[in-house]
Amino acid sequence: MMTTLLVSMISLTNDVLILFGAGLLIAVSLGFTAGYFFGKTAPARHLRRAKKHIQGCYQHVKEALDTAQAACSMLEKFPGMVLTNEQSSELNKKRSNLLELITRLVDRKNSDQDQAKIESKTDKKKKQKFPAMQWALEPEHVHLKLPDTSAFEANMEMLLLGSTSSEQTCGLLLVQINQYDQLKERFGIMAPVKFMKTISRLVLHKIRDEDVICVWKSDTLAILFPGYSLDEGQANAENIREAIRHHHFRLEATSPEVVVTASLAYINCVPGDSAELVLERGSHALAKSQKKGRNQLIIQDSHSYEHKAAV
Repeated sequence: MMTTLLVSMISLTNDVLILFGAGLLIAVSLGFTAGYFFGKTAPARHLRRAKKHIQGCYQHVKEALDTAQAACSMLEKFPGMVLTNEQSSELNKKRSNLLELITRLVDRKNSDQDQAKIESKTDKKKKQKFPAMQWALEPEHVHLKLPDTSAFEANMEMLLLGSTSSEQTCGLLLVQINQYDQLKERFGIMAPVKFMKTISRLVLHKIRDEDVICVWKSDTLAILFPGYSLDEGQANAENIREAIRHHHFRLEATSPEVVVTASLAYINCVPGDSAELVLERGSHALAKSQKKGRNQLIIQDSHSYEHKAAV
Protein backbone atom coordinates (compact mmCIF):
# COMPACT_ATOMS: atom_id res chain seq x y z
CA MET A 1 0.00 0.00 0.00
CA MET A 2 2.76 2.41 0.99
CA THR A 3 4.74 1.47 -2.08
CA THR A 4 1.79 2.17 -4.35
CA LEU A 5 1.21 5.53 -2.68
CA LEU A 6 4.89 6.47 -2.99
CA VAL A 7 4.96 5.58 -6.65
CA SER A 8 1.81 7.64 -7.22
CA MET A 9 3.36 10.66 -5.47
CA ILE A 10 6.59 10.38 -7.47
CA SER A 11 4.62 10.05 -10.67
CA LEU A 12 2.53 13.11 -9.73
CA THR A 13 5.66 15.11 -8.92
CA ASN A 14 7.17 14.23 -12.28
CA ASP A 15 3.96 15.25 -14.02
CA VAL A 16 3.93 18.56 -12.17
CA LEU A 17 7.57 19.19 -13.04
CA ILE A 18 6.96 18.34 -16.66
CA LEU A 19 3.93 20.60 -16.81
CA PHE A 20 5.84 23.37 -15.02
CA GLY A 21 8.77 22.98 -17.39
CA ALA A 22 6.52 22.95 -20.42
CA GLY A 23 4.71 26.04 -19.19
CA LEU A 24 7.95 27.79 -18.50
CA LEU A 25 9.25 26.90 -21.96
CA ILE A 26 6.08 28.18 -23.60
CA ALA A 27 6.20 31.40 -21.57
CA VAL A 28 9.84 31.95 -22.43
CA SER A 29 9.18 31.20 -26.11
CA LEU A 30 6.21 33.54 -26.22
CA GLY A 31 8.13 36.23 -24.34
CA PHE A 32 11.12 35.81 -26.63
CA THR A 33 8.92 35.89 -29.73
CA ALA A 34 7.03 38.97 -28.55
CA GLY A 35 10.24 40.63 -27.46
CA TYR A 36 11.90 39.77 -30.74
CA PHE A 37 9.15 41.26 -32.88
CA PHE A 38 8.72 44.23 -30.57
CA GLY A 39 12.46 44.75 -30.41
CA LYS A 40 12.77 44.37 -34.17
CA THR A 41 10.38 47.27 -34.80
CA ALA A 42 11.50 49.39 -31.84
CA PRO A 43 14.68 50.78 -33.48
CA ALA A 44 12.70 52.06 -36.46
CA ARG A 45 10.27 53.84 -34.15
CA HIS A 46 13.09 55.26 -32.06
CA LEU A 47 14.94 56.40 -35.18
CA ARG A 48 11.92 58.31 -36.48
CA ARG A 49 11.67 60.16 -33.20
CA ALA A 50 15.41 60.68 -32.98
CA LYS A 51 15.48 62.44 -36.35
CA LYS A 52 13.76 65.35 -34.69
CA HIS A 53 16.94 66.08 -32.83
CA ILE A 54 20.46 64.93 -33.66
CA GLN A 55 21.36 64.51 -30.01
CA GLY A 56 18.48 62.09 -29.57
CA CYS A 57 19.76 60.12 -32.56
CA TYR A 58 23.20 59.89 -31.02
CA GLN A 59 21.75 58.77 -27.70
CA HIS A 60 19.73 56.08 -29.45
CA VAL A 61 22.83 54.77 -31.28
CA LYS A 62 24.82 54.71 -28.06
CA GLU A 63 22.13 52.82 -26.16
CA ALA A 64 21.68 50.32 -29.02
CA LEU A 65 25.44 49.66 -29.05
CA ASP A 66 25.45 49.23 -25.27
CA THR A 67 22.59 46.73 -25.55
CA ALA A 68 24.34 44.82 -28.34
CA GLN A 69 27.57 44.76 -26.33
CA ALA A 70 25.79 43.37 -23.27
CA ALA A 71 24.03 40.71 -25.37
CA CYS A 72 27.29 39.62 -27.02
CA SER A 73 28.98 39.43 -23.64
CA MET A 74 26.18 37.22 -22.32
CA LEU A 75 26.40 34.91 -25.34
CA GLU A 76 30.17 34.71 -25.05
CA LYS A 77 29.94 33.67 -21.40
CA PHE A 78 27.17 31.14 -21.97
CA PRO A 79 28.61 27.64 -21.33
CA GLY A 80 28.95 25.55 -24.43
CA MET A 81 27.68 28.31 -26.71
CA VAL A 82 29.12 27.70 -30.19
CA LEU A 83 28.03 29.66 -33.26
CA THR A 84 27.42 27.92 -36.53
CA ASN A 85 29.41 28.92 -39.60
CA GLU A 86 26.39 30.75 -40.97
CA GLN A 87 25.89 32.69 -37.73
CA SER A 88 29.58 33.56 -37.49
CA SER A 89 29.59 34.80 -41.08
CA GLU A 90 26.49 36.92 -40.51
CA LEU A 91 27.85 38.50 -37.32
CA ASN A 92 31.20 39.19 -38.95
CA LYS A 93 29.47 40.94 -41.85
CA LYS A 94 27.41 43.10 -39.50
CA ARG A 95 30.52 43.90 -37.46
CA SER A 96 32.36 45.06 -40.59
CA ASN A 97 29.46 47.22 -41.74
CA LEU A 98 28.98 48.72 -38.29
CA LEU A 99 32.69 49.43 -37.88
CA GLU A 100 32.78 51.16 -41.27
CA LEU A 101 29.80 53.36 -40.40
CA ILE A 102 31.19 54.35 -37.02
CA THR A 103 34.58 55.14 -38.57
CA ARG A 104 32.93 57.41 -41.16
CA LEU A 105 30.98 59.21 -38.45
CA VAL A 106 34.09 59.80 -36.35
CA ASP A 107 36.13 60.91 -39.36
CA ARG A 108 33.41 63.33 -40.41
CA LYS A 109 33.35 64.79 -36.92
CA ASN A 110 37.09 65.32 -37.03
CA SER A 111 36.76 66.90 -40.47
CA ASP A 112 34.07 69.27 -39.17
CA GLN A 113 36.32 70.24 -36.26
CA ASP A 114 39.22 70.93 -38.64
CA GLN A 115 36.93 73.04 -40.82
CA ALA A 116 35.68 74.92 -37.76
CA LYS A 117 39.29 75.69 -36.81
CA ILE A 118 39.97 77.02 -40.31
CA GLU A 119 36.83 79.15 -40.23
CA SER A 120 37.76 80.40 -36.77
CA LYS A 121 41.18 81.47 -38.03
CA THR A 122 39.51 83.19 -40.99
CA ASP A 123 37.09 84.99 -38.66
CA LYS A 124 39.95 86.14 -36.48
CA LYS A 125 41.75 87.39 -39.54
CA LYS A 126 38.67 89.28 -40.66
CA LYS A 127 38.25 90.78 -37.21
CA GLN A 128 41.61 92.53 -37.29
CA LYS A 129 41.40 96.02 -35.91
CA PHE A 130 41.14 98.68 -38.57
CA PRO A 131 44.41 100.64 -38.49
CA ALA A 132 44.34 104.09 -36.90
CA MET A 133 44.09 106.77 -39.55
CA GLN A 134 46.48 109.71 -39.54
CA TRP A 135 44.22 112.00 -41.52
CA ALA A 136 45.59 114.74 -43.73
CA LEU A 137 43.89 117.86 -42.37
CA GLU A 138 45.68 120.31 -44.65
CA PRO A 139 45.43 122.07 -46.98
CA GLU A 140 42.12 123.49 -45.74
CA HIS A 141 39.23 124.85 -47.68
CA VAL A 142 39.56 128.62 -47.37
CA HIS A 143 35.99 129.22 -46.15
CA LEU A 144 34.80 125.93 -44.64
CA LYS A 145 38.03 125.28 -42.70
CA LEU A 146 37.84 121.58 -43.58
CA PRO A 147 40.40 119.41 -45.44
CA ASP A 148 40.10 120.43 -49.10
CA THR A 149 39.85 118.27 -52.22
CA SER A 150 43.53 117.36 -52.35
CA ALA A 151 43.53 116.38 -48.66
CA PHE A 152 40.35 114.37 -49.23
CA GLU A 153 41.94 112.41 -52.06
CA ALA A 154 44.95 111.59 -49.87
CA ASN A 155 42.65 110.54 -47.04
CA MET A 156 40.60 108.40 -49.40
CA GLU A 157 43.71 106.52 -50.52
CA MET A 158 44.75 106.01 -46.90
CA LEU A 159 41.30 104.70 -45.95
CA LEU A 160 41.26 102.14 -48.76
CA LEU A 161 44.78 100.97 -47.92
CA GLY A 162 43.66 100.40 -44.33
CA SER A 163 40.63 98.47 -45.59
CA THR A 164 42.80 96.18 -47.72
CA SER A 165 45.44 95.57 -45.02
CA SER A 166 42.86 94.74 -42.32
CA GLU A 167 40.43 93.00 -44.72
CA GLN A 168 37.57 95.09 -43.36
CA THR A 169 34.99 97.27 -45.03
CA CYS A 170 34.81 101.03 -44.65
CA GLY A 171 32.49 103.75 -45.88
CA LEU A 172 32.23 107.03 -47.76
CA LEU A 173 29.24 109.37 -47.38
CA LEU A 174 28.75 112.14 -49.92
CA VAL A 175 26.46 115.05 -48.97
CA GLN A 176 25.65 117.44 -51.80
CA ILE A 177 23.71 120.63 -51.09
CA ASN A 178 20.83 121.07 -53.53
CA GLN A 179 20.43 124.15 -55.78
CA TYR A 180 23.83 125.59 -54.88
CA ASP A 181 23.82 128.17 -57.70
CA GLN A 182 20.22 129.23 -57.02
CA LEU A 183 21.05 129.84 -53.35
CA LYS A 184 24.03 131.97 -54.44
CA GLU A 185 21.90 134.04 -56.82
CA ARG A 186 19.11 134.51 -54.32
CA PHE A 187 20.99 135.17 -51.09
CA GLY A 188 24.47 136.20 -52.19
CA ILE A 189 27.79 134.57 -53.03
CA MET A 190 28.56 133.49 -49.43
CA ALA A 191 25.10 132.09 -48.63
CA PRO A 192 25.78 128.52 -49.89
CA VAL A 193 29.06 128.49 -47.97
CA LYS A 194 27.24 129.38 -44.73
CA PHE A 195 24.72 126.62 -45.34
CA MET A 196 27.56 124.19 -46.04
CA LYS A 197 29.13 125.17 -42.71
CA THR A 198 25.84 124.47 -40.97
CA ILE A 199 25.56 121.05 -42.63
CA SER A 200 29.16 120.20 -41.63
CA ARG A 201 28.32 121.02 -37.98
CA LEU A 202 25.24 118.79 -38.15
CA VAL A 203 27.38 115.98 -39.57
CA LEU A 204 30.07 116.51 -36.93
CA HIS A 205 27.55 115.76 -34.16
CA LYS A 206 26.68 112.41 -35.78
CA ILE A 207 30.11 110.90 -36.44
CA ARG A 208 32.88 109.36 -34.33
CA ASP A 209 36.18 110.92 -33.35
CA GLU A 210 38.02 108.62 -35.77
CA ASP A 211 35.92 109.75 -38.76
CA VAL A 212 36.76 112.82 -40.83
CA ILE A 213 34.81 115.41 -42.87
CA CYS A 214 36.40 116.76 -46.05
CA VAL A 215 35.38 118.94 -48.98
CA TRP A 216 35.17 117.04 -52.25
CA LYS A 217 33.58 119.71 -54.44
CA SER A 218 32.33 123.22 -53.76
CA ASP A 219 28.82 121.87 -53.10
CA THR A 220 29.71 118.42 -51.71
CA LEU A 221 31.07 117.17 -48.39
CA ALA A 222 32.76 113.77 -48.07
CA ILE A 223 32.76 111.87 -44.78
CA LEU A 224 35.11 108.90 -44.33
CA PHE A 225 34.25 106.02 -41.96
CA PRO A 226 37.08 103.55 -41.13
CA GLY A 227 35.97 99.99 -40.32
CA TYR A 228 32.27 100.61 -40.90
CA SER A 229 30.06 97.71 -41.96
CA LEU A 230 27.33 98.28 -44.53
CA ASP A 231 24.63 98.29 -41.83
CA GLU A 232 26.55 100.74 -39.64
CA GLY A 233 27.16 103.05 -42.58
CA GLN A 234 23.54 102.99 -43.65
CA ALA A 235 22.31 103.71 -40.12
CA ASN A 236 24.66 106.68 -39.71
CA ALA A 237 23.85 108.03 -43.17
CA GLU A 238 20.14 107.96 -42.32
CA ASN A 239 20.81 109.77 -39.03
CA ILE A 240 22.74 112.49 -40.86
CA ARG A 241 20.01 112.78 -43.50
CA GLU A 242 17.36 113.22 -40.76
CA ALA A 243 19.47 115.87 -38.98
CA ILE A 244 19.71 117.90 -42.22
CA ARG A 245 16.07 117.33 -43.07
CA HIS A 246 14.73 118.62 -39.75
CA HIS A 247 17.11 121.53 -39.29
CA HIS A 248 15.83 125.10 -39.66
CA PHE A 249 18.38 126.85 -41.87
CA ARG A 250 18.92 130.61 -41.49
CA LEU A 251 21.58 132.96 -42.80
CA GLU A 252 21.57 134.79 -39.49
CA ALA A 253 20.01 134.00 -36.14
CA THR A 254 17.22 136.52 -36.73
CA SER A 255 16.83 135.86 -40.47
CA PRO A 256 13.82 134.10 -41.98
CA GLU A 257 14.09 130.36 -42.45
CA VAL A 258 15.47 129.16 -45.76
CA VAL A 259 14.59 125.82 -47.32
CA VAL A 260 17.90 123.94 -47.71
CA THR A 261 18.05 120.30 -48.74
CA ALA A 262 20.71 117.82 -49.77
CA SER A 263 21.28 114.66 -51.77
CA LEU A 264 23.13 111.86 -49.99
CA ALA A 265 24.97 108.76 -51.16
CA TYR A 266 26.65 106.16 -48.97
CA ILE A 267 29.25 103.96 -50.68
CA ASN A 268 30.29 100.72 -49.01
CA CYS A 269 34.01 100.17 -49.71
CA VAL A 270 35.51 96.68 -49.64
CA PRO A 271 39.14 95.47 -49.49
CA GLY A 272 40.81 96.00 -52.85
CA ASP A 273 38.64 98.95 -53.92
CA SER A 274 40.36 101.82 -55.73
CA ALA A 275 39.64 105.49 -55.04
CA GLU A 276 38.80 106.11 -58.69
CA LEU A 277 36.13 103.39 -58.79
CA VAL A 278 34.69 104.37 -55.40
CA LEU A 279 34.27 108.01 -56.47
CA GLU A 280 32.79 106.93 -59.79
CA ARG A 281 30.20 104.85 -57.93
CA GLY A 282 29.63 107.79 -55.60
CA SER A 283 28.92 110.14 -58.51
CA HIS A 284 26.38 107.70 -59.96
CA ALA A 285 24.73 107.31 -56.55
CA LEU A 286 24.48 111.09 -56.07
CA ALA A 287 22.90 111.47 -59.52
CA LYS A 288 20.32 108.82 -58.61
CA SER A 289 19.63 110.55 -55.29
CA GLN A 290 19.00 113.89 -57.04
CA LYS A 291 16.53 112.26 -59.41
CA LYS A 292 14.58 110.86 -56.46
CA GLY A 293 14.02 114.32 -54.97
CA ARG A 294 15.23 116.31 -51.97
CA ASN A 295 16.88 114.78 -48.91
CA GLN A 296 17.00 111.37 -50.54
CA LEU A 297 19.63 108.73 -49.72
CA ILE A 298 21.13 106.08 -52.00
CA ILE A 299 23.06 103.15 -50.51
CA GLN A 300 25.65 101.82 -52.96
CA ASP A 301 27.08 98.36 -52.33
CA SER A 302 28.99 96.41 -54.99
CA HIS A 303 26.83 96.77 -58.12
CA SER A 304 23.54 97.60 -56.36
CA TYR A 305 21.98 101.02 -55.69
CA GLU A 306 19.28 101.01 -53.03
CA HIS A 307 17.04 104.03 -52.49
CA LYS A 308 16.27 104.95 -48.87
CA ALA A 309 13.36 107.35 -49.08
CA ALA A 310 12.87 110.11 -46.53
CA VAL A 311 9.87 109.13 -44.41
